[in-house]
Amino acid sequence: MFDYTDPGGTLRPKAALTNYRNLLHAQYRQFATQARSAFTLLEAFQTVKPAKKSTATVDWLAFPKTATATFAQIDANRQLQDEYVEWRVERTASRITRITFCTDFREYYEAIAMVSKAALVTAIQRVIPGANPANAQLFGAGFNPDTATAEARAFRFRNNLANNPWNNGTRGIFCLTVGVNSIPALFSLTGFAAVPNAAVPAGSICATLGGNCVPGRNSDPSIATAVQTLAKQARGLSLADPVGIQAARLDGVWQVNGTDVDPNDLTANQGIWRVSRGGRRAVLNNVAGLTLDGAPVTSGAQVAAVFKVQAAVISALEADLPDWARIGQETSQRLQDAANAPAAAAARAGGTP
Repeated sequence: MFDYTDPGGTLRPKAALTNYRNLLHAQYRQFATQARSAFTLLEAFQTVKPAKKSTATVDWLAFPKTATATFAQIDANRQLQDEYVEWRVERTASRITRITFCTDFREYYEAIAMVSKAALVTAIQRVIPGANPANAQLFGAGFNPDTATAEARAFRFRNNLANNPWNNGTRGIFCLTVGVNSIPALFSLTGFAAVPNAAVPAGSICATLGGNCVPGRNSDPSIATAVQTLAKQARGLSLADPVGIQAARLDGVWQVNGTDVDPNDLTANQGIWRVSRGGRRAVLNNVAGLTLDGAPVTSGAQVAAVFKVQAAVISALEADLPDWARIGQETSQRLQDAANAPAAAAARAGGTP
C-alpha cells in the first residue's frame, strides 16, 4: 500500500494512521478499478521519472454558490456550506473577532476515534487548545466509548458531529460536517470525471456525472473539468498525496486603517490571516480597522466569497505509466495485486485491513 501522508500530523497512535491509510486505500482501489477511468493508484507514479509527471492544483471559491440565503444565514447554517469548506464565526458583542475556516475531513477523525476516546480527545486538543470534550459531546448520550467496538465509536462520533459543541461552532470547529464534504464524495467526483467522454466538451462533463457532480457548485465543476481535460489528453491521474483540500489564497483588497495589506504574505500580514495543518485550517483575525474591498468584515460568508481553496491532482501520460495502470487495464492482475495488497497482508496476519 502507498505510504499515504498524514495531512494534519495528528494521527497518533500508530493505529490511527493505519486506519486512515486503509480508508484512503479503499477509495483509491475502488476508482482505480473502475472501467475506462484514467484514475489509477498512486503506486503507478512511483516509477515515472519526475520530468514526466506533474501535479496540478484546481482551485475554487469557498463561498457556497448554491445557497439561496443571506450571509448571516449561511454563517449560521453549516449545511449550506457545501464547497468542502466550513467555518465558525466568533464575536465579542456584535463585532466579529475571528473566523476559522476548516477543510479537514471527518473521516480523518473517525480513524482516530476507532482507536480510543482518549486518542480522539488528544487530537481535538491539538487543534483547539484547552478543549475538554465529554463522552456525550463526542458520541451522544448513553454511549460508553471505552467498552464499544472501534466501528461503533467511529459511527457514533460521525453521527453526532452536528451536535458536538467542539465542532458545530458553539465552542469550536475541527472538521467538515456536511454530507457532501467527504472523502468518498471527492473520490467519486474525481473517479467518474476521469472517464474520457468524447461526446461533450471537458467544461460540460459535470452535468453528465449525475449525483457525483453538482453543476451549481464552485467546486464540483472546477474539479470535474480539470480531471476530464487530463483524461482527454491521455494522461493517467490520481488525487495527489496528501489527499485533501488546502487553503490557496485570499483575493480582494485588504486594508488595515486604510493601508493595503497582503493577507497571503504570512510573515508580514499583521496577523490577520494564519494558515495551519498543511492548509487545512485558516483563521482570519478581524483586527481593528480591517476592511475587505472597502467594507468592514461582518460575516464569514463575506470572506468565503474571496477565499480560494484547492485540490491537487497528479498525472502523467498513459504511455509513461506502467502497463497495468493504463485505461483498459483495470482488471489486470498487477493492478488487482496492488489494489488488494492491504487485504492480502491482513489476511496473512490473521486480521482485517
